[in-house]
Amino acid sequence: MPSLCPVLWWDNTVLARIGGQTTAAKLPADGNDVAGFCGFVRGLKPMPKAIRVFYHSTALEHFVTPCPKGSRRTIQRALCHRAPALGDPSAAWAAHSIRAGGSGTTTLLYVEPKARVARLRAALAEDGVFLDAVFPILVLVEETAPPEDRGKPRIVLLSSDEAAAVYWITPAGDRHAVFFDGTTARERIVQELIDGFSIFKTAPVFTVINAGSSPFDLGQIARENFAQKPSHILSAAELLDAADGLSTREIYNFLPPASLVTFDHLCHVAALGLFFAGALMAGTYLSAIRSARANLTEQKAEERTLEGDIARLSANQASIGSAQAVLTEATVAPPVKLRFLETLNRARPVQISIQSATLGESTWTLSGHIHEGTGLEKGPLQGFLAALQNGEGWTVGADRPAPTAKDPDFTLSGTIP
Repeated sequence: MPSLCPVLWWDNTVLARIGGQTTAAKLPADGNDVAGFCGFVRGLKPMPKAIRVFYHSTALEHFVTPCPKGSRRTIQRALCHRAPALGDPSAAWAAHSIRAGGSGTTTLLYVEPKARVARLRAALAEDGVFLDAVFPILVLVEETAPPEDRGKPRIVLLSSDEAAAVYWITPAGDRHAVFFDGTTARERIVQELIDGFSIFKTAPVFTVINAGSSPFDLGQIARENFAQKPSHILSAAELLDAADGLSTREIYNFLPPASLVTFDHLCHVAALGLFFAGALMAGTYLSAIRSARANLTEQKAEERTLEGDIARLSANQASIGSAQAVLTEATVAPPVKLRFLETLNRARPVQISIQSATLGESTWTLSGHIHEGTGLEKGPLQGFLAALQNGEGWTVGADRPAPTAKDPDFTLSGTIP
């Protein structure tokens, strides 16, 4: 950010501190005061790129009020009943730092009802000048107190060629401020100072700040009314040199703190959001395709397995039907042969299908195929033989291996009485 040029704007009086020099001017009493102020800024040498304004106007409303501690938004909501203009979120207002005094937590509140600050910011922007902040003049006055005097009771007389102000902070921490202008200003200033000193039991720190072309004549105050001399007398240059110590994010800035998120930032974030959303959707789509392909491959494998199972079951069903037909036509003693066929049906594992079964008067013959486990030592055929041999009423002979690939995988035979 370019270096800031502090500018005091008090009614028609303007002073700027730039390049180590103080430049003063008086704006026209009539006409567009914002345009006049911008013309003053354009006339500075060199013309500043950024300014910080310390402001007061007769149109500015100001008063001391109880105030809770909190954020700018909290204070604005709390003080709406005292200043209805604060109900407008765009209203320009400022308040001194909250102090705990004899009246509780209080502040000195300023409300700018004529939108002059907003018009000033827009007009300066057109000239390429950045308005960093706008502070009440008395906030800057508080900043001029030396470290050893801060927290002490204080009376300040601030004067320009056209106006003056008397400001004090009591031992309890309460603030008081009065601004004067017009032909009777000096008489009223004297009375305000006399009244101010009268409330202090011990002498306060007395500071005089001269922001005009000639200093205020303290000799006008009768010595018998008060005899205290100023502890500090500051020039306009010394007043403006204290400008850098103020923070733009405090409640004493008429301009609300700028959002850290600009419109450009929002657009950038939105673009990134759309990009990542698109990438996520594309990734999800590709993942779904890969998952669908994997599921399709798995389903096809399951279909082939089921087709094989159906074929084996169909073959078994045909074999059982054939055996039942033989049993129906056989003229043998039913009990033994029925038990034989029941045992045959229970003993046959699913890996074996029966090709043919023949029951004679006293012999039987059985052939079939082995679909799985042909070469195993304890395969399905061995288990089948063992189950048949456990039966009573028939014998089981040895298996006759198939001589060619076209023959059945096994042939069994035996006797049956």
